[in-house]
Amino acid sequence: MLARSLALAIVAISSIGASQDQERPVGSEYEGVWYVVDTTDNNSGEREVYAFQSYFGKVDYVSLRLRCTAGKPTFYVEWADQTFPDQNVVTIGPATDADSDPTERQYLFELSKDPVEAGLRASQETSANIIGAIGAAEYVFVTAYPTSGKRSVGFEITGTQQAWARVVRHCPIRKMAKPPK
Repeated sequence: MLARSLALAIVAISSIGASQDQERPVGSEYEGVWYVVDTTDNNSGEREVYAFQSYFGKVDYVSLRLRCTAGKPTFYVEWADQTFPDQNVVTIGPATDADSDPTERQYLFELSKDPVEAGLRASQETSANIIGAIGAAEYVFVTAYPTSGKRSVGFEITGTQQAWARVVRHCPIRKMAKPPK
């Protein structure tokens, strides 16, 4: 899954540009700076909509994802090359911009064992609380505590509410009607 997320992130980043300070992307595949994937499986007819945002740093590669899991919209944080315990506290602090002081809150995440939905996963209730806390913030600081210590990154997150609404609208994943024979 990380390879798939990385490939999609590279496509999204290449269309955005290396710096998040450049113009915001436009098109139906974006909500603010969130890249939205809207796919229909050719075999099952299932339509899946999920959104992601990635951070590429000197040391860290982090992905935030909003996706439908077990019929509920769910918030994920995936940190490449970090080992996490089965449960982990993640601090999320929305801010007006990268230079502002965030309003931080701690949330409990669990380590996903599903290779398709890798990373740290918040419960559905916690996911809704995170999105509510982010509100209209344009920037968010995320701090996780892997077994090797503390890791922090910052994201531009404009469009979070719209991206979340698109995921919620298509959750649970619905099978498309099959054409008559």
